[in-house]
This record gives sequence, C-alpha cells and structure tokens, in this order.
Amino acid sequence: MLDTRKIGAFISKLRKEKDMTQMGLAELLNVSHQAVSKWERGESLPDISIMPAIARFFSISIDDLMNAGENKKMNSKVGKIVEEIAMERSEQVAVLINEGEVNIDELADVALLMKASTLDKVSQNLKPNSFSLDQISRLAPFLGSEALAELVSHATDETVNWDVISGIAPYLTSDLLSEIIEKSIINVSLEAEHLTSIAPFLSEESLDKLVQQLEAGTVNLQILQVIAPFLSSESMNYIVDLVKDEKLDAEQIISLAPFMESEQLEKLVQKAEEGTLNWQIVVRIAPFLNDEILSRIVNQLASDKLDVKRVLELAPFLSQNNLNHLLESIELVNLDPDILASLAPFVGKEALSKLVTALIAQVK
Repeated sequence: MLDTRKIGAFISKLRKEKDMTQMGLAELLNVSHQAVSKWERGESLPDISIMPAIARFFSISIDDLMNAGENKKMNSKVGKIVEEIAMERSEQVAVLINEGEVNIDELADVALLMKASTLDKVSQNLKPNSFSLDQISRLAPFLGSEALAELVSHATDETVNWDVISGIAPYLTSDLLSEIIEKSIINVSLEAEHLTSIAPFLSEESLDKLVQQLEAGTVNLQILQVIAPFLSSESMNYIVDLVKDEKLDAEQIISLAPFMESEQLEKLVQKAEEGTLNWQIVVRIAPFLNDEILSRIVNQLASDKLDVKRVLELAPFLSQNNLNHLLESIELVNLDPDILASLAPFVGKEALSKLVTALIAQVK
C-alpha cells in the first residue's frame, strides 16, 4: 500500500537536496506549484503519467519513488506497471501479470493512481480467475462496475467469501449481488449473517425473489428478519398471505410486525378474530397497530361477550376513549377488584371513579 505522506516527504527531501524551490520543480514537470505543495504535504500523489519523469529527474527508480526511498526487501515491480501505464500501454500490464512478471498485489498498490477506464482495460485482458476475491476487494474502489462484476463473477464461481463480499458490496451492482445470492441458495449455503451487510444494496426485485423462496423452505426466518426493513409492500403482502393461507406459521413473522403496513397487520388481526390465529398474535403486534385498527378491535370486543382478559392484554396500547368504551361494556359481575387494579394505570380518573362507585354499590 502506498504511503502518501512518506512519498511526499521523500519528494520534498529530493527537491531540497537539489536546492530547488517548489516552483522550480513545478515548472520542470509542467504542473502547478500548488500540486507540488500537496504532494509534499502528503495530501495527494503525482499523476501516474508524471511518476517516470520525477524518477528520471532525481536519478532514482520508480520503485524507489513509490517506496519513499526505503530499501524494501521485496521483488517489487510496481515501477514497471507505472512505466507501462504512463506510456498508455495498459494491455502490456495485463501481459506482464499473465506471464508472472508482476503480480496482482502490485497492481493493487498503484490502483489509486490509475483511471478506472485504464484499470478496466488491464482487467479485461487478464486470464480468467487471475484474481482472488481478496485481491479484488483491494481493487474494487478503483474499478468500473462492469469490470468489477466480471472479476467477482469469476471469483465466486465455486465458493463465496462473504466477509469480502460484504466489504465490497457498495461497489457491486444489485444484479451481481442477486446472482451471488442465487448461487448460494442453490448450494444451500446462504445464511442470515451473509445478508446483514449487503441487504441495503439489494434491488427490490432481488429481495422479492428471496421472499418467494420462503414457501419452498430455502429462505428462513432469520433471513427474513435481516431483509425486512428493505422489503416492498408486495413482498410483505406475500408473506402475510402465506399466513392467511396457512402455509406459514404466524409465529414465524411476528418479528416482522415493525415493518408491516396497517393493511397487512389488519389481515392478521382479522384472522385472529375469526379464530384461525391465536389471540396472542394480536397482543404481540398491538404496539404496531394504529388507533383505527385498535378501535375496531374494541368495538368487536364490546359487541361480543366481553373477554376481560383480552381487555387487560390490550390495555397498554389503547387510547382513553377506547378504554372508556370497553369499560362501559364490562358487566360488573366480571369486574372484580383485582381486574380493576390491573386496569387502573391505564384508565382516566373519572372513569375509574365511576367503576369504583359502581362496585361499592354492587357490594351493598
């Protein structure tokens, strides 16, 4: 990895040894003195096309320049890459890599100096599978999307390193991410943890496809929980309809309630009212129900023989108006002091006073 500050300090040292000003070096290299100043402060690096000229002027190798004068004990061919790129011979860089004269890691070292189009040309002329996924991750910020997709597709033909994919997800197209996921589903290797970092970068279509795998059993609850914040209304409707059609246990989707729309939540409530879903489902999704749905539940409870236990379970989520309506419907014979004590924290003073008065009168 190139150290911008060290290279800048090295250029500054070489310039001073020649007793030159920044302006003088700038004129020699046909750049602005502000550019030279930024190099020496470590704020930027010289353009790759200028590197050979700097090295020639100071009578050093390009490798010495890139290594900031440090005598590194490594067979670095970075200078060779820089020379070829400076001469606009990107295809020759691919030849050097294909023939083993330089390696991918050395290309990655200078990638930040190269235009995306230049780096793309190099990658397009490499032998298939020349890159490991880890090496691709170093190049990802500098490659164009099409070139990057081609490299990643080859590198993930057999296995997927999800740690690397998560790291480069912002640079990958949603289509490529979808392709990788589909491969993992086929190989039965997709886990919820794999989607944690990449879900925000998946397209709506990709997410819909994942949800449609739910019925087949190739996508599990943990995966749904990870992608839930990004699901479309259509996908969430599909999930709720699976519950309605008894193809999916409602218990499995309770954790998705915070991401459901009112219409989807109401479908679950209706199934519970019909008796095909456990009432506890309603209790568990109550924090996410709007006042309109809760009012309808209250009216339903009030019109039937009121189940005081259900009132108690919903009390924390009901408005004062709804609570008062329910309390007016409760037969005093069903309202013992313990129930009243349980309701007290949620009931207004006036309604509570009336109930206490009525209970006292009943006892007399």
